[in-house]
Amino acid sequence: MSNPPHSRLRKPRWRRWLAGFVGLAIGVAALAHERVRHVGGRHVAAPELAPVGVAAIVLGARILPDGTPYDMLADRLRTAQDLYVAGRVPLLVVSGRGGGAVAEDEVAAMRRWLEQRGVPPAAIVDDPVGLRTIDTMRNARVRFGEQPVVVVSNPFHVARCVYLARGVGLAAVGVAAPPGRDYPASTLRRNHLREAGARVLAWFELLSPGWW
Repeated sequence: MSNPPHSRLRKPRWRRWLAGFVGLAIGVAALAHERVRHVGGRHVAAPELAPVGVAAIVLGARILPDGTPYDMLADRLRTAQDLYVAGRVPLLVVSGRGGGAVAEDEVAAMRRWLEQRGVPPAAIVDDPVGLRTIDTMRNARVRFGEQPVVVVSNPFHVARCVYLARGVGLAAVGVAAPPGRDYPASTLRRNHLREAGARVLAWFELLSPGWW
């Protein structure tokens, strides 16, 4: 006797389990993403409304082969410089990869950019081991404790920075660096897609810090 039609159409159990697991993973990832975006975004101010802090933390990014910051990193540096000139912060922390060749040393590139535009060397603090955003925030927590700081990054990135900063105990407010030029839609789309995944990772980093 042949099997009833409904039994032939029934999916194997492992497929149902797999579909359920995938659905659950997608749901958790979506919730984590929105949690980071919402919590971090609540503590982001426009540059002209930035609070006074003990320092502005500038997150590193790609630099050109000659050691010149890419435009998006220059946007961050320009905003931090403006905060310093306006008297909002007395120190600028430049955090990222330090050492190595000119094309690899983000910290030296950021310091050089600021000094060339009149920021005194003594007002710049190097953090050459800020290899990940959470590393930067942990290093700043050790240096500044619970004193208020300003975190400067690009609009697509700053909410996650603030989420991680506050998650490790920093009294942080983010400032989104205004773009210095019109970026191609493909560049913005790529950055937003990358950031979506990074926000999910950020949630897990604070949820289970021992894993990382």
